[in-house]
Amino acid sequence: MKKIFSLLFLFLILISCSTTKFNSSTSQKVNEKIYLEKKLAQLSEEYSGTIGVFAKNLKTGEIISINADSLFPTASVIKLPILIAFFTKCKNGELNPFSYTTIKDTSKVGGAGVLQFFEGDINIKLIDAATLMIILSDNTATNAIIDQLGETHDEKLEFVNSTMVQYGLYNTKLLNKVFSYATKKNTPEAKRFGLGYSSPREMSLLLEKIYYNQVIDSFYSNWIISIMKNQQDESMIRKLLPYYELKKDEKIIVANKTGAVDKSRIDVGIVYSPKCDFIISVFADQSNDTRWTHDNKAENAVAKAARMIYDYFNKDK
Repeated sequence: MKKIFSLLFLFLILISCSTTKFNSSTSQKVNEKIYLEKKLAQLSEEYSGTIGVFAKNLKTGEIISINADSLFPTASVIKLPILIAFFTKCKNGELNPFSYTTIKDTSKVGGAGVLQFFEGDINIKLIDAATLMIILSDNTATNAIIDQLGETHDEKLEFVNSTMVQYGLYNTKLLNKVFSYATKKNTPEAKRFGLGYSSPREMSLLLEKIYYNQVIDSFYSNWIISIMKNQQDESMIRKLLPYYELKKDEKIIVANKTGAVDKSRIDVGIVYSPKCDFIISVFADQSNDTRWTHDNKAENAVAKAARMIYDYFNKDK
């Protein structure tokens, strides 16, 4: 009997030690996450604005969240929903991505992109315009794609917005064509957000659905990702990631879409990293730094947020 009590006592000690170790490990993990979210929130102080972040480790399900349900201007990030709406029309047989459209010289708009510099009218494949819309954020190409989505201006916008609702994005809206001042509505939303609006959580939800081949179907989800991987803007999520610090068999791949307007810098994407794949949406808004330079403070804050989240998800466990 004495031997039995001794064994039971030893068992209870082992259980206690194991529980203590587990609780200590869990507590440390919670503290690390709280510290990270605090540091992310403080990034907004660098540009005297507001920040919204939603990131999810697709291996563990762990979430990092700062103002995730707040609404922010999307700027050109809304072009990702436009691409999905375009491919939805293709899937339904209403559009052929390899057919041509003519962009009139008078329809060209400024800002991002290269088509504005082409001479005269442009005859271009729809898929090429859609690709330029994402990888160079081409504004002229964007309007050409929007024009394929309906007969009237309102029908075009509504098709994008209703498509997003189908994926659970109830607060992600396209509000106008790019640089289309004649069609801009005189509403509080249009005045506040410009081209469109969304939240970090909703954009990340969309990215997660794309990652898991739940947008349209696996063929189109993978097509969307392949286009996003060719994104040419490396000023935010990609900027500070440790590409050259990895081991020989490790790599980082980013499929993303950036956006920028005077007071806002945004980047959303899927990051394929050594220890996990994760989705990330960072919105830096109401910035006092409106310079279009490589050292814009809001832009750099987005880059820093991406690196902090990368380091957190990729640290040795």
